[in-house]
Amino acid sequence: MDCIKKKVREEIARGWIGSNLECPYHPCHYEGQDCTFCYCPFYPCNDRRYGFDLYRKKFDDYVWDCKDCLMIHDQDVAKHVMARIKEMGITEPDDPRIKDIFPEASEIYEKKRSSA
Repeated sequence: MDCIKKKVREEIARGWIGSNLECPYHPCHYEGQDCTFCYCPFYPCNDRRYGFDLYRKKFDDYVWDCKDCLMIHDQDVAKHVMARIKEMGITEPDDPRIKDIFPEASEIYEKKRSSA
């Protein structure tokens, strides 16, 4: 979890970038994806629309699996999330106020999905 926090901290400091065509992994999800957040600042969101608890037999525990979630890579969502993070003065990924942005981001994403 510390490596995710470190990456999100770097992403917050950098700001919105859109698609990162220079990334060697681009596109890792879909053509035209927003790469502002490689790691989701909401992890784990625990919203069953975007993931599920995955049992790991080797460790006899559960982790949040959201590998198929594309919400944070939607350009409108990423722009909104980064703007709200900056507006709220959030600089750290473990700032609890980040979770307050999730319902807004989810609403943007779900409206787009339902109209597609």
